[in-house]
Amino acid sequence: MIMDEKLQRIVAALLKHETTSMPSPDDFREVCEYVNVSKMYYRISFDTEGKYRDPRNNMMVIFGKQADDDAMVLYSDGKKTDFKLEFPYYFGGAKFCDACIEFPEGVTRDELNMETYEFLADVVYPIVSRRNTLMMVDFAENRDLHTGIPNGGFIRKQYDILTKTVPAHQYAVLFINVQNFKYLNETAGNSAGDEAIVVYAHFLMKLAGDKGVACRLGGDNFMLVVLESNLEKVMAELKSVTVKDMRSAPGKTFELSPWIGISHIKEGQESSFVQRQEEASIACMLGKKQLNENIVVYSDDLKSILKRGKEMVAMFFPAIEKGEIFPYFQPKVDMRTGKLTGFEALARWVHEGRFIYPDQFIPVLSNEGLVPELDIAIFRQTCAHIRKWKDEGLNPPRISSNISKNTLFMPDVEKRILSIIEATGISVDDIEIEITETVKEFEYNRLIEFVGVLHKSGIRISIDDFGTGYSSLSLIHNIEADVIKLDKSFIDTIIDSSKSKILISTVIDMSNKLGMDVIAEGVETTEQGKMLMEMGCYIAQGYYYSKPVDRDTAEDMIRNDPFKGIA
Repeated sequence: MIMDEKLQRIVAALLKHETTSMPSPDDFREVCEYVNVSKMYYRISFDTEGKYRDPRNNMMVIFGKQADDDAMVLYSDGKKTDFKLEFPYYFGGAKFCDACIEFPEGVTRDELNMETYEFLADVVYPIVSRRNTLMMVDFAENRDLHTGIPNGGFIRKQYDILTKTVPAHQYAVLFINVQNFKYLNETAGNSAGDEAIVVYAHFLMKLAGDKGVACRLGGDNFMLVVLESNLEKVMAELKSVTVKDMRSAPGKTFELSPWIGISHIKEGQESSFVQRQEEASIACMLGKKQLNENIVVYSDDLKSILKRGKEMVAMFFPAIEKGEIFPYFQPKVDMRTGKLTGFEALARWVHEGRFIYPDQFIPVLSNEGLVPELDIAIFRQTCAHIRKWKDEGLNPPRISSNISKNTLFMPDVEKRILSIIEATGISVDDIEIEITETVKEFEYNRLIEFVGVLHKSGIRISIDDFGTGYSSLSLIHNIEADVIKLDKSFIDTIIDSSKSKILISTVIDMSNKLGMDVIAEGVETTEQGKMLMEMGCYIAQGYYYSKPVDRDTAEDMIRNDPFKGIA
Protein backbone atom coordinates (compact mmCIF):
# COMPACT_ATOMS: atom_id res chain seq x y z
CA MET A 1 0.00 0.00 0.00
CA ILE A 2 1.02 3.63 -0.44
CA MET A 3 1.15 5.81 2.73
CA ASP A 4 1.62 9.57 2.80
CA GLU A 5 4.94 10.82 4.12
CA LYS A 6 3.59 11.97 7.51
CA LEU A 7 2.03 8.57 8.30
CA GLN A 8 5.30 6.89 7.28
CA ARG A 9 7.22 9.18 9.65
CA ILE A 10 4.81 8.60 12.54
CA VAL A 11 4.87 4.80 12.12
CA ALA A 12 8.66 4.74 11.75
CA ALA A 13 9.05 6.79 14.94
CA LEU A 14 6.69 4.45 16.78
CA LEU A 15 8.65 1.38 15.68
CA LYS A 16 11.98 2.98 16.61
CA HIS A 17 10.66 4.04 20.01
CA GLU A 18 9.38 0.51 20.66
CA THR A 19 12.85 -0.97 20.30
CA THR A 20 14.36 1.31 22.97
CA SER A 21 11.70 1.69 25.64
CA MET A 22 8.42 0.34 26.93
CA PRO A 23 5.48 1.90 25.00
CA SER A 24 2.58 3.55 26.79
CA PRO A 25 -0.91 4.65 25.67
CA ASP A 26 0.46 8.14 24.88
CA ASP A 27 2.81 6.64 22.30
CA PHE A 28 -0.18 5.75 20.10
CA ARG A 29 -1.83 9.13 20.39
CA GLU A 30 -0.18 10.76 17.36
CA VAL A 31 -0.87 7.96 14.90
CA CYS A 32 -4.46 7.47 16.10
CA GLU A 33 -5.24 11.18 15.90
CA TYR A 34 -3.68 11.40 12.43
CA VAL A 35 -5.84 8.61 10.96
CA ASN A 36 -8.97 9.72 12.90
CA VAL A 37 -9.11 6.76 15.29
CA SER A 38 -11.01 7.40 18.52
CA LYS A 39 -10.15 4.14 20.27
CA MET A 40 -7.78 1.21 19.61
CA TYR A 41 -7.59 -1.98 21.67
CA TYR A 42 -6.96 -5.73 21.55
CA ARG A 43 -9.26 -8.38 22.86
CA ILE A 44 -7.20 -11.47 23.82
CA SER A 45 -8.82 -14.90 23.49
CA PHE A 46 -6.29 -17.76 23.99
CA ASP A 47 -9.16 -20.15 23.25
CA THR A 48 -8.40 -23.05 20.91
CA GLU A 49 -12.10 -23.72 20.49
CA GLY A 50 -12.87 -20.22 19.32
CA LYS A 51 -14.70 -19.26 22.51
CA TYR A 52 -13.86 -16.02 24.23
CA ARG A 53 -12.20 -16.17 27.64
CA ASP A 54 -11.68 -13.44 30.15
CA PRO A 55 -8.06 -12.27 29.63
CA ARG A 56 -7.69 -11.78 33.39
CA ASN A 57 -7.68 -15.58 33.69
CA ASN A 58 -4.68 -15.79 31.37
CA MET A 59 -1.08 -14.81 32.00
CA MET A 60 -1.44 -11.46 30.24
CA VAL A 61 0.27 -8.43 31.73
CA ILE A 62 -0.33 -6.23 28.74
CA PHE A 63 0.29 -2.51 29.06
CA GLY A 64 -2.62 -0.19 28.58
CA LYS A 65 -5.83 0.36 30.52
CA GLN A 66 -8.27 -2.50 30.92
CA ALA A 67 -11.75 -1.46 29.74
CA ASP A 68 -15.10 -2.60 31.09
CA ASP A 69 -15.51 -5.05 28.23
CA ASP A 70 -12.22 -6.76 29.19
CA ALA A 71 -10.39 -5.28 26.22
CA MET A 72 -6.77 -4.16 26.54
CA VAL A 73 -6.93 -0.49 25.56
CA LEU A 74 -3.96 1.09 23.79
CA TYR A 75 -5.50 4.46 23.09
CA SER A 76 -8.82 6.24 23.69
CA ASP A 77 -9.80 9.90 23.37
CA GLY A 78 -12.85 9.26 25.55
CA LYS A 79 -15.32 10.38 22.92
CA LYS A 80 -18.43 8.51 21.85
CA THR A 81 -17.99 6.10 18.92
CA ASP A 82 -20.47 4.26 16.76
CA PHE A 83 -18.39 2.40 14.15
CA LYS A 84 -15.74 -0.27 14.63
CA LEU A 85 -13.35 -2.37 12.54
CA GLU A 86 -12.12 -5.77 13.82
CA PHE A 87 -9.05 -7.62 12.54
CA PRO A 88 -8.58 -11.22 13.81
CA TYR A 89 -5.17 -12.78 14.46
CA TYR A 90 -4.50 -16.50 14.70
CA PHE A 91 -1.99 -18.73 16.45
CA GLY A 92 -1.76 -22.48 15.98
CA GLY A 93 -4.93 -22.54 13.90
CA ALA A 94 -7.05 -20.83 16.56
CA LYS A 95 -7.96 -17.19 16.98
CA PHE A 96 -5.55 -15.53 19.36
CA CYS A 97 -6.99 -12.04 19.51
CA ASP A 98 -8.90 -9.30 17.69
CA ALA A 99 -7.48 -5.87 16.94
CA CYS A 100 -10.35 -3.40 17.35
CA ILE A 101 -10.35 0.14 15.96
CA GLU A 102 -13.26 2.50 16.70
CA PHE A 103 -14.07 5.80 15.00
CA PRO A 104 -15.79 9.03 16.00
CA GLU A 105 -19.48 9.55 15.41
CA GLY A 106 -20.37 10.26 11.81
CA VAL A 107 -17.52 8.27 10.24
CA THR A 108 -18.70 5.59 7.80
CA ARG A 109 -16.92 2.60 6.30
CA ASP A 110 -17.09 4.08 2.81
CA GLU A 111 -14.92 7.00 3.90
CA LEU A 112 -12.11 4.80 5.13
CA ASN A 113 -9.02 3.49 3.36
CA MET A 114 -9.17 -0.06 4.70
CA GLU A 115 -5.52 -0.77 3.79
CA THR A 116 -4.42 2.01 6.15
CA TYR A 117 -6.19 0.46 9.14
CA GLU A 118 -5.19 -3.09 8.27
CA PHE A 119 -1.62 -1.84 8.15
CA LEU A 120 -2.04 -0.01 11.45
CA ALA A 121 -3.35 -3.18 13.12
CA ASP A 122 -0.54 -5.26 11.60
CA VAL A 123 2.11 -2.82 12.84
CA VAL A 124 0.76 -2.43 16.35
CA TYR A 125 0.06 -6.15 16.89
CA PRO A 126 3.74 -7.26 16.99
CA ILE A 127 4.57 -4.27 19.19
CA VAL A 128 1.91 -5.34 21.68
CA SER A 129 2.83 -9.03 21.50
CA ARG A 130 6.55 -8.45 21.86
CA ARG A 131 6.27 -6.02 24.72
CA ASN A 132 3.68 -8.11 26.49
CA THR A 133 5.99 -11.13 26.24
CA LEU A 134 8.83 -9.09 27.71
CA MET A 135 6.61 -7.94 30.56
CA MET A 136 5.48 -11.52 31.22
CA VAL A 137 9.10 -12.66 31.35
CA ASP A 138 9.96 -9.78 33.66
CA PHE A 139 6.98 -10.67 35.86
CA ALA A 140 8.05 -14.31 36.05
CA GLU A 141 11.60 -13.32 36.95
CA ASN A 142 10.67 -10.83 39.65
CA ARG A 143 7.43 -12.09 41.12
CA ASP A 144 6.35 -15.07 43.17
CA LEU A 145 3.92 -16.71 40.75
CA HIS A 146 1.71 -18.12 43.53
CA THR A 147 1.05 -14.83 45.33
CA GLY A 148 1.97 -12.18 42.76
CA ILE A 149 4.18 -10.31 45.23
CA PRO A 150 7.92 -9.75 44.61
CA ASN A 151 10.35 -12.64 44.95
CA GLY A 152 13.81 -12.79 46.47
CA GLY A 153 15.54 -11.56 43.31
CA PHE A 154 13.33 -8.48 43.05
CA ILE A 155 13.67 -7.44 46.70
CA ARG A 156 17.46 -7.35 46.38
CA LYS A 157 17.22 -5.00 43.40
CA GLN A 158 14.54 -2.89 45.06
CA TYR A 159 16.60 -2.58 48.25
CA ASP A 160 19.46 -1.14 46.20
CA ILE A 161 17.08 1.36 44.60
CA LEU A 162 15.56 2.38 47.93
CA THR A 163 18.93 2.89 49.60
CA LYS A 164 20.16 5.20 46.85
CA THR A 165 17.84 7.92 48.13
CA VAL A 166 17.45 6.87 51.80
CA PRO A 167 20.52 5.71 53.80
CA ALA A 168 20.58 1.96 54.42
CA HIS A 169 20.75 2.39 58.20
CA GLN A 170 17.28 3.94 58.09
CA TYR A 171 15.84 0.62 56.89
CA ALA A 172 15.16 -2.51 58.95
CA VAL A 173 15.28 -5.88 57.18
CA LEU A 174 12.92 -8.54 58.55
CA PHE A 175 12.89 -12.29 57.92
CA ILE A 176 9.42 -13.68 58.70
CA ASN A 177 8.31 -17.27 59.19
CA VAL A 178 4.60 -17.94 59.76
CA GLN A 179 4.47 -19.56 63.17
CA ASN A 180 1.39 -21.78 63.03
CA PHE A 181 1.03 -22.28 59.28
CA LYS A 182 1.58 -26.04 59.45
CA TYR A 183 -1.36 -26.31 61.84
CA LEU A 184 -3.57 -24.43 59.35
CA ASN A 185 -2.55 -26.83 56.58
CA GLU A 186 -3.25 -29.87 58.73
CA THR A 187 -6.64 -28.70 60.01
CA ALA A 188 -8.06 -26.89 56.96
CA GLY A 189 -6.20 -28.56 54.06
CA ASN A 190 -3.57 -27.49 51.54
CA SER A 191 -5.99 -25.44 49.44
CA ALA A 192 -6.84 -23.28 52.43
CA GLY A 193 -3.11 -23.04 53.14
CA ASP A 194 -2.52 -21.73 49.62
CA GLU A 195 -5.26 -19.14 50.07
CA ALA A 196 -3.87 -18.06 53.44
CA ILE A 197 -0.39 -17.60 51.98
CA VAL A 198 -1.80 -15.26 49.31
CA VAL A 199 -3.71 -13.24 51.92
CA TYR A 200 -0.64 -13.00 54.15
CA ALA A 201 1.61 -12.02 51.24
CA HIS A 202 -0.61 -9.14 50.19
CA PHE A 203 -0.97 -8.03 53.80
CA LEU A 204 2.85 -7.71 53.89
CA MET A 205 2.85 -5.77 50.61
CA LYS A 206 0.36 -3.30 52.05
CA LEU A 207 2.41 -3.07 55.24
CA ALA A 208 5.58 -2.31 53.24
CA GLY A 209 3.92 0.65 51.52
CA ASP A 210 5.56 2.86 48.92
CA LYS A 211 8.77 3.32 50.89
CA GLY A 212 9.38 -0.36 51.61
CA VAL A 213 9.14 -3.72 49.90
CA ALA A 214 7.97 -7.24 50.76
CA CYS A 215 8.73 -10.56 49.12
CA ARG A 216 7.97 -14.24 49.46
CA LEU A 217 11.01 -16.49 49.58
CA GLY A 218 9.01 -19.70 49.33
CA GLY A 219 6.81 -21.83 51.58
CA ASP A 220 5.80 -19.75 54.59
CA ASN A 221 8.95 -17.59 54.57
CA PHE A 222 8.86 -13.88 53.72
CA MET A 223 11.06 -10.81 53.85
CA LEU A 224 10.07 -7.25 54.61
CA VAL A 225 12.08 -4.04 54.24
CA VAL A 226 10.60 -1.08 56.14
CA LEU A 227 11.77 2.27 57.42
CA GLU A 228 13.12 2.12 60.95
CA SER A 229 10.78 4.99 61.80
CA ASN A 230 7.82 2.74 60.90
CA LEU A 231 9.14 -0.41 62.57
CA GLU A 232 7.21 -0.12 65.84
CA LYS A 233 3.91 0.25 63.97
CA VAL A 234 4.80 -2.58 61.58
CA MET A 235 5.66 -4.94 64.45
CA ALA A 236 2.33 -4.21 66.11
CA GLU A 237 0.51 -5.03 62.86
CA LEU A 238 2.54 -8.22 62.38
CA LYS A 239 1.76 -9.56 65.83
CA SER A 240 -1.33 -11.38 64.60
CA VAL A 241 -2.92 -11.49 61.16
CA THR A 242 -6.49 -12.76 60.84
CA VAL A 243 -7.32 -14.97 57.85
CA LYS A 244 -10.98 -15.87 57.33
CA ASP A 245 -13.74 -16.27 54.73
CA MET A 246 -11.57 -18.60 52.65
CA ARG A 247 -13.29 -20.51 49.85
CA SER A 248 -11.50 -23.70 50.88
CA ALA A 249 -12.35 -23.34 54.58
CA PRO A 250 -15.67 -21.50 54.96
CA GLY A 251 -16.54 -20.50 58.49
CA LYS A 252 -13.00 -21.00 59.79
CA THR A 253 -10.80 -18.22 61.14
CA PHE A 254 -7.06 -18.44 61.74
CA GLU A 255 -4.68 -16.09 63.52
CA LEU A 256 -1.26 -16.19 61.89
CA SER A 257 1.59 -15.15 64.17
CA PRO A 258 5.21 -14.83 63.04
CA TRP A 259 8.70 -15.74 64.06
CA ILE A 260 10.70 -12.62 63.14
CA GLY A 261 14.41 -12.00 62.77
CA ILE A 262 15.53 -8.37 62.37
CA SER A 263 18.70 -6.89 60.90
CA HIS A 264 19.65 -3.35 61.95
CA ILE A 265 22.82 -1.56 60.86
CA LYS A 266 24.52 1.55 62.20
CA GLU A 267 25.03 4.79 60.30
CA GLY A 268 28.03 4.47 58.01
CA GLN A 269 28.13 0.68 58.29
CA GLU A 270 28.47 -1.07 54.94
CA SER A 271 26.32 -4.15 54.54
CA SER A 272 24.88 -5.68 51.38
CA PHE A 273 21.30 -6.84 51.23
CA VAL A 274 22.50 -10.46 51.04
CA GLN A 275 24.37 -9.99 54.33
CA ARG A 276 21.34 -8.40 55.99
CA GLN A 277 19.07 -11.15 54.72
CA GLU A 278 21.41 -13.75 56.22
CA GLU A 279 21.48 -11.88 59.54
CA ALA A 280 17.68 -11.64 59.74
CA SER A 281 17.37 -15.30 58.73
CA ILE A 282 19.81 -16.43 61.44
CA ALA A 283 17.95 -14.40 64.07
CA CYS A 284 14.59 -15.84 63.01
CA MET A 285 15.87 -19.42 62.91
CA LEU A 286 17.53 -19.22 66.33
CA GLY A 287 14.44 -17.58 67.82
CA LYS A 288 12.30 -20.41 66.51
CA LYS A 289 14.58 -23.39 67.05
CA GLN A 290 16.65 -22.59 70.12
CA LEU A 291 15.71 -19.40 71.95
CA ASN A 292 11.93 -19.84 71.72
CA GLU A 293 11.50 -16.09 71.18
CA ASN A 294 9.08 -14.66 68.62
CA ILE A 295 11.20 -11.62 67.82
CA VAL A 296 15.00 -11.72 67.74
CA VAL A 297 17.36 -8.94 66.68
CA TYR A 298 20.58 -10.09 65.06
CA SER A 299 23.83 -9.55 66.96
CA ASP A 300 27.32 -11.02 66.90
CA ASP A 301 26.32 -13.11 69.92
CA LEU A 302 23.77 -14.92 67.76
CA LYS A 303 26.47 -15.72 65.26
CA SER A 304 28.45 -17.28 68.10
CA ILE A 305 25.41 -19.33 69.15
CA LEU A 306 24.99 -20.55 65.58
CA LYS A 307 28.67 -21.42 65.37
CA ARG A 308 28.49 -23.35 68.64
CA GLY A 309 25.42 -25.17 67.36
CA LYS A 310 27.27 -26.29 64.23
CA GLU A 311 30.19 -27.39 66.38
CA MET A 312 27.85 -29.44 68.59
CA VAL A 313 26.37 -31.20 65.58
CA ALA A 314 29.86 -32.03 64.33
CA MET A 315 30.82 -33.28 67.81
CA PHE A 316 27.68 -35.33 68.45
CA PHE A 317 28.51 -38.77 67.01
CA PRO A 318 32.16 -38.71 68.16
CA ALA A 319 30.86 -37.74 71.63
CA ILE A 320 28.63 -40.81 71.72
CA GLU A 321 31.54 -43.00 70.64
CA LYS A 322 33.83 -41.50 73.32
CA GLY A 323 31.19 -41.86 76.04
CA GLU A 324 30.91 -38.09 76.53
CA ILE A 325 27.11 -38.34 76.31
CA PHE A 326 25.62 -40.57 79.00
CA PRO A 327 22.64 -40.87 81.37
CA TYR A 328 22.22 -39.19 84.72
CA PHE A 329 19.56 -40.67 86.99
CA GLN A 330 16.85 -38.84 88.94
CA PRO A 331 15.25 -40.95 91.69
CA LYS A 332 11.54 -41.61 92.11
CA VAL A 333 10.58 -42.02 95.77
CA ASP A 334 7.55 -43.26 97.70
CA MET A 335 6.74 -40.25 99.89
CA ARG A 336 5.04 -42.45 102.52
CA THR A 337 8.12 -44.55 103.30
CA GLY A 338 11.08 -42.90 101.56
CA LYS A 339 11.66 -46.09 99.56
CA LEU A 340 13.46 -45.70 96.21
CA THR A 341 11.00 -46.94 93.57
CA GLY A 342 12.73 -46.01 90.33
CA PHE A 343 14.90 -43.65 88.29
CA GLU A 344 14.46 -41.57 85.17
CA ALA A 345 17.46 -41.60 82.82
CA LEU A 346 18.29 -38.10 81.52
CA ALA A 347 20.91 -37.23 78.93
CA ARG A 348 24.03 -35.33 79.99
CA TRP A 349 27.02 -34.25 77.90
CA VAL A 350 30.52 -33.55 79.26
CA HIS A 351 33.17 -32.35 76.80
CA GLU A 352 36.75 -31.76 77.90
CA GLY A 353 35.65 -31.63 81.54
CA ARG A 354 32.88 -29.08 80.90
CA PHE A 355 29.14 -29.74 81.06
CA ILE A 356 27.10 -28.93 77.99
CA TYR A 357 23.64 -28.57 79.48
CA PRO A 358 20.47 -30.05 77.93
CA ASP A 359 18.95 -26.65 77.17
CA GLN A 360 22.07 -25.97 75.10
CA PHE A 361 22.30 -29.18 73.09
CA ILE A 362 18.74 -30.60 72.92
CA PRO A 363 17.34 -27.73 70.76
CA VAL A 364 20.34 -27.96 68.43
CA LEU A 365 20.02 -31.72 68.01
CA SER A 366 16.25 -31.39 67.57
CA ASN A 367 16.75 -28.84 64.81
CA GLU A 368 19.13 -31.21 63.02
CA GLY A 369 16.91 -34.29 63.46
CA LEU A 370 19.42 -36.00 65.77
CA VAL A 371 17.25 -36.46 68.88
CA PRO A 372 16.24 -40.01 67.81
CA GLU A 373 19.91 -41.00 67.82
CA LEU A 374 20.28 -39.41 71.26
CA ASP A 375 17.24 -41.28 72.61
CA ILE A 376 18.54 -44.63 71.39
CA ALA A 377 22.04 -43.95 72.73
CA ILE A 378 20.72 -43.10 76.22
CA PHE A 379 18.37 -46.09 76.16
CA ARG A 380 21.23 -48.44 75.22
CA GLN A 381 23.48 -47.10 77.99
CA THR A 382 20.66 -47.27 80.53
CA CYS A 383 20.10 -50.93 79.75
CA ALA A 384 23.85 -51.53 80.01
CA HIS A 385 23.95 -49.90 83.48
CA ILE A 386 21.05 -52.07 84.66
CA ARG A 387 22.93 -55.16 83.44
CA LYS A 388 26.11 -54.06 85.21
CA TRP A 389 24.32 -53.42 88.52
CA LYS A 390 22.61 -56.79 88.35
CA ASP A 391 25.92 -58.49 87.62
CA GLU A 392 27.29 -56.83 90.78
CA GLY A 393 24.47 -58.39 92.81
CA LEU A 394 22.37 -55.26 93.13
CA ASN A 395 18.62 -55.08 92.56
CA PRO A 396 18.08 -51.76 90.77
CA PRO A 397 14.53 -50.40 90.60
CA ARG A 398 12.79 -49.94 87.26
CA ILE A 399 14.41 -47.18 85.19
CA SER A 400 12.50 -45.10 82.64
CA SER A 401 14.05 -43.78 79.43
CA ASN A 402 12.58 -41.09 77.18
CA ILE A 403 11.45 -41.60 73.60
CA SER A 404 10.61 -38.32 71.86
CA LYS A 405 7.92 -37.76 69.27
CA ASN A 406 10.51 -37.60 66.49
CA THR A 407 11.98 -40.94 67.54
CA LEU A 408 8.61 -42.58 66.87
CA PHE A 409 9.32 -42.17 63.16
CA MET A 410 12.76 -43.75 63.24
CA PRO A 411 12.59 -46.88 61.02
CA ASP A 412 11.95 -50.07 63.04
CA VAL A 413 12.35 -48.21 66.32
CA GLU A 414 10.30 -50.83 68.24
CA LYS A 415 12.61 -53.58 66.95
CA ARG A 416 15.68 -51.56 67.92
CA ILE A 417 14.38 -51.08 71.48
CA LEU A 418 13.52 -54.75 71.90
CA SER A 419 16.82 -55.90 70.39
CA ILE A 420 18.77 -53.69 72.83
CA ILE A 421 16.90 -55.21 75.77
CA GLU A 422 17.62 -58.71 74.44
CA ALA A 423 21.28 -57.95 73.71
CA THR A 424 21.94 -56.63 77.22
CA GLY A 425 20.13 -59.56 78.80
CA ILE A 426 17.85 -57.55 81.05
CA SER A 427 14.15 -58.13 81.62
CA VAL A 428 11.36 -55.98 80.17
CA ASP A 429 10.36 -55.46 83.82
CA ASP A 430 13.61 -53.58 84.41
CA ILE A 431 12.88 -50.79 81.94
CA GLU A 432 10.09 -48.31 81.25
CA ILE A 433 9.50 -46.07 78.22
CA GLU A 434 8.43 -42.47 78.77
CA ILE A 435 6.50 -40.80 75.96
CA THR A 436 5.26 -37.21 75.68
CA GLU A 437 1.75 -36.03 74.90
CA THR A 438 1.04 -34.82 71.37
CA VAL A 439 -1.76 -32.93 69.63
CA LYS A 440 -1.02 -33.75 66.00
CA GLU A 441 -3.17 -36.44 64.48
CA PHE A 442 -0.46 -38.20 62.46
CA GLU A 443 1.82 -38.30 65.55
CA TYR A 444 -1.05 -39.44 67.75
CA ASN A 445 -1.88 -42.41 65.51
CA ARG A 446 1.76 -43.41 65.34
CA LEU A 447 2.00 -43.11 69.13
CA ILE A 448 -0.88 -45.55 69.59
CA GLU A 449 0.81 -48.03 67.23
CA PHE A 450 4.19 -47.66 68.98
CA VAL A 451 2.74 -48.14 72.47
CA GLY A 452 0.69 -51.14 71.33
CA VAL A 453 3.76 -53.00 70.06
CA LEU A 454 5.86 -52.36 73.17
CA HIS A 455 3.00 -53.06 75.58
CA LYS A 456 2.45 -56.47 74.00
CA SER A 457 6.12 -57.18 74.66
CA GLY A 458 5.60 -56.44 78.36
CA ILE A 459 7.28 -53.01 78.51
CA ARG A 460 5.63 -50.48 80.82
CA ILE A 461 4.65 -47.13 79.28
CA SER A 462 4.67 -43.81 81.10
CA ILE A 463 3.03 -40.63 79.79
CA ASP A 464 5.38 -37.74 80.57
CA ASP A 465 4.36 -34.07 81.07
CA PHE A 466 0.74 -35.12 81.44
CA GLY A 467 -1.71 -32.22 81.26
CA THR A 468 0.39 -29.93 79.06
CA GLY A 469 -1.19 -31.04 75.77
CA TYR A 470 -4.71 -30.81 74.41
CA SER A 471 -5.38 -34.53 74.12
CA SER A 472 -4.91 -35.76 77.69
CA LEU A 473 -8.25 -37.48 78.17
CA SER A 474 -8.14 -39.01 74.71
CA LEU A 475 -4.62 -40.25 75.45
CA ILE A 476 -5.73 -42.07 78.61
CA HIS A 477 -8.68 -43.56 76.75
CA ASN A 478 -6.81 -44.82 73.69
CA ILE A 479 -3.29 -45.64 74.91
CA GLU A 480 -2.45 -48.56 77.19
CA ALA A 481 -0.30 -46.53 79.55
CA ASP A 482 0.81 -47.78 82.97
CA VAL A 483 1.99 -44.51 84.52
CA ILE A 484 0.82 -40.89 84.43
CA LYS A 485 3.44 -38.27 85.29
CA LEU A 486 1.89 -35.00 86.48
CA ASP A 487 3.74 -32.09 84.91
CA LYS A 488 5.81 -29.81 87.14
CA SER A 489 3.78 -26.76 86.04
CA PHE A 490 0.79 -28.16 87.98
CA ILE A 491 2.83 -29.07 91.04
CA ASP A 492 4.31 -25.54 91.19
CA THR A 493 0.83 -24.06 91.73
CA ILE A 494 -0.75 -26.78 93.84
CA ILE A 495 -0.48 -24.82 97.10
CA ASP A 496 -1.88 -21.51 95.91
CA SER A 497 -4.22 -22.39 93.03
CA SER A 498 -7.61 -23.97 93.74
CA LYS A 499 -7.95 -24.75 90.05
CA SER A 500 -4.68 -26.73 90.07
CA LYS A 501 -5.85 -28.65 93.15
CA ILE A 502 -9.09 -29.64 91.45
CA LEU A 503 -7.35 -30.66 88.22
CA ILE A 504 -4.64 -32.68 89.97
CA SER A 505 -7.12 -34.36 92.31
CA THR A 506 -9.33 -35.30 89.35
CA VAL A 507 -6.43 -36.76 87.34
CA ILE A 508 -5.16 -38.74 90.32
CA ASP A 509 -8.59 -40.14 91.11
CA MET A 510 -9.24 -41.04 87.47
CA SER A 511 -5.82 -42.67 87.05
CA ASN A 512 -6.20 -44.74 90.22
CA LYS A 513 -9.60 -46.00 89.11
CA LEU A 514 -8.10 -46.97 85.73
CA GLY A 515 -5.30 -48.89 87.44
CA MET A 516 -2.55 -46.44 86.47
CA ASP A 517 0.26 -45.34 88.75
CA VAL A 518 0.70 -41.59 89.28
CA ILE A 519 4.03 -39.82 89.69
CA ALA A 520 4.35 -36.13 90.55
CA GLU A 521 7.26 -34.38 88.79
CA GLY A 522 9.01 -31.36 90.22
CA VAL A 523 8.16 -31.86 93.87
CA GLU A 524 10.29 -29.43 95.85
CA THR A 525 8.63 -28.87 99.24
CA THR A 526 7.13 -30.80 102.13
CA GLU A 527 3.83 -28.95 101.67
CA GLN A 528 3.55 -30.10 98.06
CA GLY A 529 4.28 -33.68 99.08
CA LYS A 530 1.71 -33.72 101.87
CA MET A 531 -1.02 -32.31 99.64
CA LEU A 532 -0.28 -34.83 96.89
CA MET A 533 -0.48 -37.72 99.34
CA GLU A 534 -3.82 -36.42 100.63
CA MET A 535 -5.05 -36.59 97.03
CA GLY A 536 -3.82 -40.15 96.52
CA CYS A 537 -0.48 -39.60 94.73
CA TYR A 538 2.42 -41.20 96.62
CA ILE A 539 5.41 -41.26 94.22
CA ALA A 540 7.49 -38.10 93.79
CA GLN A 541 10.32 -37.08 91.50
CA GLY A 542 11.97 -33.74 92.11
CA TYR A 543 14.55 -31.67 93.96
CA TYR A 544 12.90 -32.38 97.34
CA TYR A 545 14.63 -35.74 97.14
CA SER A 546 17.39 -35.28 94.58
CA LYS A 547 18.59 -33.67 91.41
CA PRO A 548 19.65 -36.04 88.59
CA VAL A 549 22.86 -37.78 89.69
CA ASP A 550 25.72 -39.63 88.06
CA ARG A 551 26.02 -43.41 87.85
CA ASP A 552 28.13 -43.84 91.01
CA THR A 553 25.76 -41.73 93.15
CA ALA A 554 22.77 -43.62 91.74
CA GLU A 555 24.52 -46.87 92.68
CA ASP A 556 24.96 -45.63 96.26
CA MET A 557 21.23 -44.84 96.37
CA ILE A 558 20.43 -48.38 95.22
CA ARG A 559 22.72 -49.85 97.90
CA ASN A 560 21.67 -47.61 100.80
CA ASP A 561 18.09 -46.41 100.04
CA PRO A 562 18.88 -43.06 101.76
CA PHE A 563 15.53 -41.27 101.57
CA LYS A 564 12.88 -40.68 104.24
CA GLY A 565 9.13 -40.38 104.01
CA ILE A 566 7.29 -37.10 104.40
CA ALA A 567 5.80 -36.99 107.88
